[in-house]
Amino acid sequence: MIPVSLYGIDSSMCERFYVELSQLVSESVDDYEYSNALFTIEEDSILQNIEIADKWSDCEIIDWPEEIANEIEMCIRAVNYPDVSMLEHLLTIDEVDVVRISQWMHFHSRIFPIYSEDACKTLTKMGVNTPFETKDIASYGLYVARLEGLKIHSPYWGLPEIGLPRSRLLQLGLERFN
Repeated sequence: MIPVSLYGIDSSMCERFYVELSQLVSESVDDYEYSNALFTIEEDSILQNIEIADKWSDCEIIDWPEEIANEIEMCIRAVNYPDVSMLEHLLTIDEVDVVRISQWMHFHSRIFPIYSEDACKTLTKMGVNTPFETKDIASYGLYVARLEGLKIHSPYWGLPEIGLPRSRLLQLGLERFN
């Protein structure tokens, strides 16, 4: 049964995606820069984790004023996967958009997916409209729901075991799927 978050998906295209996924992400196991960054993360060091994510993604490292740093930490601590609504407040901070927030959340939690324009385009081609709006946290919430739906709907052989978070495998697979 297809999850509600994937209602309208082209089921044959979805099945082809699962068949091709292992091949699409096979070289990702050798992405040492990503792996090193991911496994440097410490659970309770939110600001340090943000810095690691920013370095990995080539974002400018910002020395946040204390009040902004506290806001960021509070928001990130308050979020429970898959609900992203608490993150909306972070969009009021200069130089922060949904992509950057998604990178922070991905590295901090290893559960949230990195927001990707190419992955959104592929999901839309598959029949589930998934907008890419970098100033709209709700569009990221929809993206999170779509990827969670793909995890739930995956056949037992559909998600390769290569040591990367499932959200990362799906994101990379969707970016590379034709």
